[in-house]
Amino acid sequence: MIRKMVHRMLVFMSRRMISCDEASYLVSYRSENRLGIKMWWQLNMHLLTCHLCRKYAHQIAQLNSVVDQYRESCSHETCEHHLPEETSAKMQQVISKELSAK
Repeated sequence: MIRKMVHRMLVFMSRRMISCDEASYLVSYRSENRLGIKMWWQLNMHLLTCHLCRKYAHQIAQLNSVVDQYRESCSHETCEHHLPEETSAKMQQVISKELSAK
């Protein structure tokens, strides 16, 4: 009896669980967008059962944190990583020329 119930429960969950590929996509997607309730639920249920996806989600969160810190530290014009205005203008002209040729 209990075996049958466990089997039914596993079948029920396997039909509704998302794959690790889908979970990794949703983890990356949620770092920039808001998930709908269904996708949020499916992702969290998957993360409860899959330690590798949990680890991936943690790594993505850390990466996003580092990128945010870098953006904050280089947001002003004196940062050496910004292109000079002249170079930026030239690149914009080349891009516009390429787009208009198509």
